[in-house]
Amino acid sequence: MMERVFKERWRIAGWVAAVALGLLLVTTTVRCAAESLTLYEALFERHSVSERTGITPEGLTHVGREVQAYFASSSDDPLDVTVPVHGVPRTLFNENEVSHMADVKALFLRVYRVQWISAVLLVALTLVAAWRLRREAYPAVASWLRCGGALTAAVILVLGLLSVVAFRQVFIVFHYIGFPQGNWVFDPRTEYLVQVFPFGFWRDITLFIGAFILLGAAVLWGVGGALRRYGSPGRGGYGDG
Repeated sequence: MMERVFKERWRIAGWVAAVALGLLLVTTTVRCAAESLTLYEALFERHSVSERTGITPEGLTHVGREVQAYFASSSDDPLDVTVPVHGVPRTLFNENEVSHMADVKALFLRVYRVQWISAVLLVALTLVAAWRLRREAYPAVASWLRCGGALTAAVILVLGLLSVVAFRQVFIVFHYIGFPQGNWVFDPRTEYLVQVFPFGFWRDITLFIGAFILLGAAVLWGVGGALRRYGSPGRGGYGDG
């Protein structure tokens, strides 16, 4: 009876670990993309943002750097970006745009919180597995890695397919869920937030994130397989001796 309860608890722990691995992979990839100035610059150039806005490439780099610094800051100060537009310095974002960026920052902070919680949970589960399972920890952790990779890949493939065939609709639904206050609709003729970060920017960065998550999921699967082989009896792992 106790053995059955023990196995059931570790089965549940395995699913928790798999979900935590997926969340850690997704949130880490999102964070890396959000903090990559090189990626911003590449997408600014790809979508001809300088020509559309009258902001030089150097000015756009400054905008990207200021936005990233704002997201990374613990301060409650509003986003304030001044940059030359057609050679004339001006405050780039209006009150409504600044308000939306504050909401985006709050969303990023939640993402980062999930990242840290997932990491701490995984470390705790791994340490407990090493303590309680001892020699069985290798196949257990290998199973977590493979399940986490497979689960993450399945979810991302479904979302990726939806994004490829109907990204605009997915984008709108995401904003309805993430920003229920509704201050995310802007006029592309007059407001610079959607000129500097156009629709195509978000489509491309989403596909980039999805591709790297799939790559990470494949790595988890491969590492899980290698760890399982290492821990198999007769393979020089924990079962030898």
